Amino acid sequence: MKGTFWALCSVVLVSGAQLLLRSAMVSLPPVAEPLTLLTALLHFAPGSGVLLLGLSGYIASMGCWYLALHRMALSQAYALLSLSYILVWIAAIVLPGWNESFSWAGLAGVGLIIAGVLVIFRPAVQKAK
Repeated sequence: MKGTFWALCSVVLVSGAQLLLRSAMVSLPPVAEPLTLLTALLHFAPGSGVLLLGLSGYIASMGCWYLALHRMALSQAYALLSLSYILVWIAAIVLPGWNESFSWAGLAGVGLIIAGVLVIFRPAVQKAK
């Protein structure tokens, strides 16, 4: 159960990090070469703080992932990680400024992800001898 908690913490953090990184990428200046990005970050261009916050979210997510993997099977932890697709999809539709639109195909994909997680977490059936 403790592993599930840490895996879900990782899911929330990585989802937030994805949203922050998307926001930062839109607000950072276009990059013609890697040095331009480095210069923008060092001079704290608009969006660089959000970028660093997003990267920090990824690092925190990795810490939670480490704790989760020490407490549960990889197959179950990885199934829970797929829930981040759902959180990001919903957030991009619901949060203002993202301008993502709802689609039935997207909802069907979310349903398939949920079904897959439920199948993986389904209790094993004991066979009678």
